[in-house]
Amino acid sequence: MTRIFAILIAVCAALPAHADDVLRHGTLVPKGDAGFIYMAAEGGFAKAEKLDLRMQAFQNDTLMMKALLAGELDSYEGSPISPLVAGSKGADVKILGCSWPKLTYSLFSHDGIASIGDLKGRKFGISAPGSLPDLVARTMLKQAGVAPAQVSFVAAGSDPERVRALMARTIDAAISTSDFAARPELKLKTLAVASDALPQFLRQCIVTRGDRVRSKREPLVAFMAAEMRAYRHALDNRTETVALTRRITGMAAADPVAEASFDEVVEHKAASPAIDIDPAKFAWLRDLLAEDGRLAAKFDPAAVIDTSIREAAATRLGQR
Repeated sequence: MTRIFAILIAVCAALPAHADDVLRHGTLVPKGDAGFIYMAAEGGFAKAEKLDLRMQAFQNDTLMMKALLAGELDSYEGSPISPLVAGSKGADVKILGCSWPKLTYSLFSHDGIASIGDLKGRKFGISAPGSLPDLVARTMLKQAGVAPAQVSFVAAGSDPERVRALMARTIDAAISTSDFAARPELKLKTLAVASDALPQFLRQCIVTRGDRVRSKREPLVAFMAAEMRAYRHALDNRTETVALTRRITGMAAADPVAEASFDEVVEHKAASPAIDIDPAKFAWLRDLLAEDGRLAAKFDPAAVIDTSIREAAATRLGQR
């Protein structure tokens, strides 16, 4: 027994004093705003919270939701649409806070389209049915008096893929991040800017599962604290954030998209270091989804919202 005890002591002494918690986090394919989204992982903020943050990129929100429900992710940063719909159907998903309270999208077309009304009978590129670009597109069309049934929706991949399809004229319009307008060689025509047309529309929130809130509470609090610090740092350090965007995406030094994206985020206050919850925006989105037939009008968004992780992180950072 003494010998076994001595061996156990030796083994424990050989182990590191602290092993970083692991959190598998999903995000969309990196683009012009990657410097903001990857700052926690790449800027040392997760490490400072003793968190091993492992980023995984996906083509769209629906794929991230599937990965979360399958246990392949612990959390992801994406549209609140999927968790609201899934939660209304009984899925144990939780929205912890919203890092992007405003859209950074524009409705682009080629020069053969003069207005949104001209899209009747045309092909409209989205990432996937049920995704954020899909609902934004449908909502913008309705505002312009065009019924979604009058348009042919085409799953055209990620933002860059949708823009390439638009340039090739295999589609006639697409919702994509506004920063592509900074590249004149693309010859994109801006029909509408989403942050102006849909100011109540949330872009991205941090989503997890209810059981992860219970079983991985400390890693989630550490992650939220790292995200709050990272977003604040990114907003205050344009040169560093733009450089990180270029490194993550492989964007050429002469490409103006990284700077354009940063400037749009700052101008429109599209990203929020507070990562908080605006109940009014969730009620608006619930009503929009109910009108579209995706969930019941009586569904209470509070059923999928958990502010305890965000509150604990804010307390840790001395913000409360």
